[in-house]
Amino acid sequence: MIMEQIESLCEVLYPSKCCQRILREFIIEPECFKLIVIKSLGYGIIFGSTMVKLPQLLKLLAAKSGLGVSLPAVLLEILALTFSSSYSYANGFPFSAWGEALFILFMTSLIAFLIIYYDINKGKAFLFMMMFTTVFAVLMSGHVPMQLLWLGQAAALPLIISSKLVQAWSNFRNGHTGNLSALTIILIFIGSTTRIMTSIQETGDQLIILGFMLSSIINMILVLQMFYYWENTNKFIRKNLAKKDK
Repeated sequence: MIMEQIESLCEVLYPSKCCQRILREFIIEPECFKLIVIKSLGYGIIFGSTMVKLPQLLKLLAAKSGLGVSLPAVLLEILALTFSSSYSYANGFPFSAWGEALFILFMTSLIAFLIIYYDINKGKAFLFMMMFTTVFAVLMSGHVPMQLLWLGQAAALPLIISSKLVQAWSNFRNGHTGNLSALTIILIFIGSTTRIMTSIQETGDQLIILGFMLSSIINMILVLQMFYYWENTNKFIRKNLAKKDK
């Protein structure tokens, strides 16, 4: 009974033929081993994605400001993630291959909400969330033509690159990274590099693979900026806190 439950759970997460071979015959074939490792990495990334943007959210909440976090970059990332999620969902790709995009999308939308809420206008922040929810629901409804979703996925690549470059340029122009979370940037870099391998194995989609490759390169630039501007950022934060205390 217990073994049947374990096998059922295994078949939800991994290919059924592999589960049967391993749990019934105690044989681990090389192909099954590779599939299990790749899928496990994917699930690990999805689990990590639920936390990856949390440091950034907490930092914004603590500072009550989005200074240093580029709103245009965040909005571009939201567009890219929305297109990518809807395209992957419509194609029926395994959730382990794209699920983290969904969680990161929701967290990123909250980041955009906080930036608009604190730095622009509270009403516009709620309006943004309503618009985002509506667009996302339409794209995930199953009524959008696949050709249109493919174009969205194709657009996601330049969008995600643009979002990273906008943030990198903002860091360079400011000479610091402001309230940008180092932990979030590092975790995103690790996730995007790992996703290259899982995407090759689970989707084989050249657009998605290329997107993760280019994203990883630019994420590395952001990681390097975090360390390069570390002292300047600390000075900026201390100066900003001193202003608030006055």
